[in-house]
Amino acid sequence: MDTEKHRKTHIEWTLEILNWTGHFARLIVSLALVLATILIAIAFFHDVYLAVMKNPFITGFIHAIGALLLLWTMVELINMEKRLLHEGSVDISVFIEVALVVMVREVILLPVREPHASWIDVAMWTGAATLLGLTFFLVRQGQRWKQTRK
Repeated sequence: MDTEKHRKTHIEWTLEILNWTGHFARLIVSLALVLATILIAIAFFHDVYLAVMKNPFITGFIHAIGALLLLWTMVELINMEKRLLHEGSVDISVFIEVALVVMVREVILLPVREPHASWIDVAMWTGAATLLGLTFFLVRQGQRWKQTRK
């Protein structure tokens, strides 16, 4: 009987440590998202400044759009984190959407970074973005279908 009580104490103690670690990790992730959002917003305004003042306008504008897409990604990740904290669940489509935004950003920035990019590079990034878009569409359709069946 005493070992059963001792075992229960160990389990409760282990669960308490795991809960504390989980909360600590969530705090670190949340702070990192806030810091990254601030830094990306600064980068966006810096790119806008460079577009207007120094770079050829179109090149600077494309870089600013790239930073804006990263900012959009951060907003989605923050919304997902809030949803996770409130509801305890994560929608997988958020990760697909974030990956899609990153791919679209790469397609937009490719001509600026590599003015003489090969058609294979362009096709690879465009194909990956297309496949992610199709995956996103199919996941959303599955979610809608599941909701209508309830």
